[in-house]
Amino acid sequence: MQLKKQNTRTAEISLDKRGFMKIKILPDSIIDVEDALDNLLVIKSYSSGKKILKLIDLRGRWTMTKTAKEVSKKNVSAENTIARAYVIDSYLTKIMLSFFQSFQSKELPQQFFNSEEDAIKWLLSL
Repeated sequence: MQLKKQNTRTAEISLDKRGFMKIKILPDSIIDVEDALDNLLVIKSYSSGKKILKLIDLRGRWTMTKTAKEVSKKNVSAENTIARAYVIDSYLTKIMLSFFQSFQSKELPQQFFNSEEDAIKWLLSL
């Protein structure tokens, strides 16, 4: 059900026909600044400057460098996102969520799920 799909060194990014973007962090990835910028460029290209629903799959073991976190935090905003659904699976992933929670905005709906199906249902309900 994908319209577009592109793999970077650390993520698989796709547009789903149902109207959301899926960002899956690849297992065992170590995301550095260049990876963060690469992923952000693909995301920006796919959204074409429009607000979009985002499903972010954080399952699996991966890490992000401190500088990559800083770059991501500066470049992620509510301006290009309607809502974010995060899919998680483990305690290790929950540790990484402390970083992503810094993006929380009262203007931007965000939910965390253990099931991709539940996350998609929630996104599509918006």
